[in-house]
Amino acid sequence: MQNNQLQHFFSKMRYLNIVSVSVFILFSANAASAQRISDTIRIKTIEIFADKIVKEEAGKTTTKIDSISMIKALTSNLSELVAQNTPIFIKEYGRGAMATASFRGTAPSHTQVSWNGISLNSPMLGMVDFSTIPVYFTDNVSLLHGSGSLSEKSGALGGVVKLANTTDWQNKFSGRLLTGVGSYGTRDEFFQINGGNNKMQSQTRAFYNYSDNDYQFVNKFIADIDPKTGKYLYPTQRNENSQYENYGFLQEFYLHPTEKSIFILRYWYQHNDRSLPRLLSNETDNNANINRQSENAHRPVAEWKYYGKKGTLSLSSGANIQLLNYQLKTKVSGAADQLVINSDSRSASYLFKASYNYQFSDNLSIITGANTEINSVLSKNSPLNGEPQGYDRQRSDHSVYIQFSKSFNDKLSANLLAREDFIGGKSTPFIPSAGIEYHPFRDKGYFLKGNLARNYHQPTLNDLYYIPGGNPQLKPEEGIMADLGSGYAGPVGNTVTFHVSLNGYYSRINNWIIWLPTPQGYWEPYNMKRVNASGFELNTGISGKLYAVDYHLNGNYAFTRSINRDDPRNWADESIGKQLPYIPRHSANFLFNLSRSGYHFTWLWTYYSERFTTTSNDKTSKLDVLYPYFMNNLHLGKEIKLNRQKLDIELKILNLFNEDYRTVLQHPMPRRNYSLLIRYDF
Repeated sequence: MQNNQLQHFFSKMRYLNIVSVSVFILFSANAASAQRISDTIRIKTIEIFADKIVKEEAGKTTTKIDSISMIKALTSNLSELVAQNTPIFIKEYGRGAMATASFRGTAPSHTQVSWNGISLNSPMLGMVDFSTIPVYFTDNVSLLHGSGSLSEKSGALGGVVKLANTTDWQNKFSGRLLTGVGSYGTRDEFFQINGGNNKMQSQTRAFYNYSDNDYQFVNKFIADIDPKTGKYLYPTQRNENSQYENYGFLQEFYLHPTEKSIFILRYWYQHNDRSLPRLLSNETDNNANINRQSENAHRPVAEWKYYGKKGTLSLSSGANIQLLNYQLKTKVSGAADQLVINSDSRSASYLFKASYNYQFSDNLSIITGANTEINSVLSKNSPLNGEPQGYDRQRSDHSVYIQFSKSFNDKLSANLLAREDFIGGKSTPFIPSAGIEYHPFRDKGYFLKGNLARNYHQPTLNDLYYIPGGNPQLKPEEGIMADLGSGYAGPVGNTVTFHVSLNGYYSRINNWIIWLPTPQGYWEPYNMKRVNASGFELNTGISGKLYAVDYHLNGNYAFTRSINRDDPRNWADESIGKQLPYIPRHSANFLFNLSRSGYHFTWLWTYYSERFTTTSNDKTSKLDVLYPYFMNNLHLGKEIKLNRQKLDIELKILNLFNEDYRTVLQHPMPRRNYSLLIRYDF
C-alpha cells in the first residue's frame, strides 16, 4: 500500500469518526457537559460467586481471559493473547507470519473461532490465522473446551474460541488513543471513540500496524568449517523480505428501541499485507523466491434480541468474506517478475442463526435453534508460464439443535443437548451431548463435573477439491469426547479470591484427516484410521491486596498426548503409536501482576516442551525435533490521572533472557526486543 493511499484511508477514517461523534453529540444534548471517563480499564478485577449452578453450563469446561490479561494484550494479536493465557498451543511461522492453534492436541481446523456468533474459520482452509485478529477489536475472549463446544456448533473437536463485543449504555462520550514504537521499525496506532445515550450507542475503532521485521538471527542450517579448528561457523543473518502492514476499522451501532429489544449492527474491515520470509536452508539470491501475501476481509453482522417474560428470542445474520492474493516470484533485472505462483482466492461464508431460550421455571429451561451457513470458494492460480488451475465450489450447511437444562436442587444440575447437521444436502449421524455438575458441600465453591459427547468435523473445500491434491473421497472425522473435572472458586478471607480447576479429557477421533507427500511431488489429504487425544488441564489463580499493593496471579498447565493409532501404510511405517508432529506434551504459562499508586508491573512466562517435526518422532538430526523453550516478557508502566482523563505509559521487554527458539522448523523468531506504548483515555 502506497503512502498516499494510506493517508487517504486514514483521512476517510477521521472523517467517519468526526461524523459519527457529531451525530451522537447532537442527539444527546447534554453529552458535552457530561463527559465521562471510560471505566473499563484500570478497575480491579471483580469475581462473583453464585450460590446456584448455572444449569446451561453444567458439565462444560470453560475459560474466560481476565481483564488484566486483555489490557496487557491491547496492541497484540490473538495468537499472543491465547498463547500467554490459555492451554492452547500456538504454532507461529515467524513474527508477523501465520499463527495457527492446536487445542487439546488437535489440528488447526479443529479449533473454531467465532466473533459475535459469526464463524471466522475459512471454508477453504478450515482454520483461522490468529496473527491477523487484533485484540483491540474485541472486549471479551473465552474458550469452550472439547465437548462443551457443541452448544455453539459441531466440528470443533478441540474447542471454540469466542470473541464478543459489548457496550456501556450509560456512556455519553469517551474514547482512547494508543501509540507505540518498537524494535525492528515497528509502529502501532490505535483509536477508539464512543458516544450515545441509553437508547443508542456508537463505537468506532481503528488501528494501523507496520514493521520492517528485520531482526537478526544465527542460521544453524548453513555453515562453513574453520580450517584450523574444524568447528562449524554459523552465519548471522537478517530476517529480510518479511515486513508487514495491517490496518482496519470496526464500526458498531447498538440500538435499544424498546425496553424488551436490542438491535446491533457491526462492520469489520481489515487489510493485511506481508512478505513471508524464506526457509533458513535457502541459499539463493535475495531477489529469488520472494513470497508475498495480501488479504482484505469484510465482516458485517446484524443481530436482534427480544426479551419476553419467560423467553429470549435471538436472530442474527452475517458474513465473513476473505479476498486473498499470494505470489511467489523472482525478480529479474530488465525483465518482468517471474511469477511461479500467482494465486487469487475468494472465500465467503454467509450465516443465518435463530435461537429461543425459554425458562419454564428457575430450575428448568429449553434452548432450541437453527443455523444455516452458505460457504463458497473460488481459488485460481495463474502462473506466468503455466496453465491456470483451481476450483470453484459451494456448500450449504444446516444445523438444528435443542438443549434441556435442569437444576434438581442447589447442588446438582445437568443438561442434555441434541444436534442434527445437514452438510451439502446429506444428513450426518445424530450428535448428542450430556453434562452434569455437582456441588457436594454447603460451600458452593467446590464442584465436580463431567461431560460426554459425540462430534463430527467435515472436510474443508480445499481437502476435497484443491488442485492438485484434493481428495473428494475423504470421510468426515468422527469423535467421541469425554471430560471430567473438579475445582474450587471462592473467597479466602476478606480480601483474597482464589480459584483452581483440574480437567481431564479423552477424545477418540476416527478418520483423522492429514496431508502427506505423494510420489508425484505434491501433497494429498488422507484419512488416518484413528487418533487418540488425551490429557489434562490445570488452571489456578489468586488475587487480592497486600498492604497497599494489588496483586493478581494466574497460571495454566496442560499435558497433551495426541497419538497416531492408524494402520501401518507400509513395512517401514514408524509413526504408529507416536505423538503427532508439532504438538508439545507439556505446556504452561503464568501471569503475575502488581500495581500500586498508578505503577504497574507484569511478568508473563510461557513454556513449551520439545515438539517433533516428523510422524515417526525421530531425533537423529536437528531437523527432527524442536527443542523446549521458556519465554519471559516484562511490562513496566505508570498511569497518570489528568482530571477526568488517564495517561498510561508502558515499556515492554519481550524475550527478556534472549532465548533462541522456534515454533516451526526453519522459521526463526526474534531475540530480545522492546516496545513503548502510550495510552490516553478520555
